[in-house]
Amino acid sequence: MNRRNVLKTGLAAGLTGATALNTNAAAEGNHYYELRTYQLRNDLTTKRIHDFFQNHFLPMAKRQDFGPVGCFTVASGQYTPSLILLLDYKSLGEMQAAHARMEADKEFMKAWQEFEATAEMPYVRYESQLLKAFDGHQKLEIPAPNKTPRLFELRTYESRNHFSLKNKLAMFNQEEIKIFRDCGFAPIFFGEGVIGTRQPALTYLVAFDDMAAREAAWAKFVNSEAFKKIRVMPGWTDPEAVSNIYGSFLRPTAYSQIK
Repeated sequence: MNRRNVLKTGLAAGLTGATALNTNAAAEGNHYYELRTYQLRNDLTTKRIHDFFQNHFLPMAKRQDFGPVGCFTVASGQYTPSLILLLDYKSLGEMQAAHARMEADKEFMKAWQEFEATAEMPYVRYESQLLKAFDGHQKLEIPAPNKTPRLFELRTYESRNHFSLKNKLAMFNQEEIKIFRDCGFAPIFFGEGVIGTRQPALTYLVAFDDMAAREAAWAKFVNSEAFKKIRVMPGWTDPEAVSNIYGSFLRPTAYSQIK
């Protein structure tokens, strides 16, 4: 099997029910994501926060019927140690209802109070972003189970203003997501910033089997004729549509629902 076929038949081809997901998403509408980053410290007992989310938060989310919930540690590219949570909601209304159900869950609230009440801080601070799913990728895609932990790449593109961001969104929706798939990327989510710092911006998460697969996929992408064609289109060039790009590499925790 040649290298091109390996890329097409690897992780990107193994997303569970991708076609069905996109079909159902059209009926549901664009999902909303909360991306939450907990800043930890090496002199704190980081096991406490992992135990809390594994043993209390995820079971509560299952009882209250929201998610999936992705839980990741930072391998490189941003503050470490950190715990990053990705929460998926079908709509803003579902997010509000889920938070209300969480507050009414007595078992969870008791565990949460105990988690926060000890003398040692369980975390330093946390930051939260609200993202709206792209029209061209309206809900999460979850990779099929894998024997080894995958490498996830989280990237944010800042734009000069509202209109340049809309141009970049159009580029992704119309062309770029498809090219990602063709080049061996496994898209997890694409979200336009609604609330958060450093706006206007978009953020997305893609997965690879390992760093070698990631390097091969990106090399194929930047050298593809399809990308070379769209990157010079008026309004879609980097100077017009993107003012800054930054990213990080994440690893799923053992208890993450997205691996």
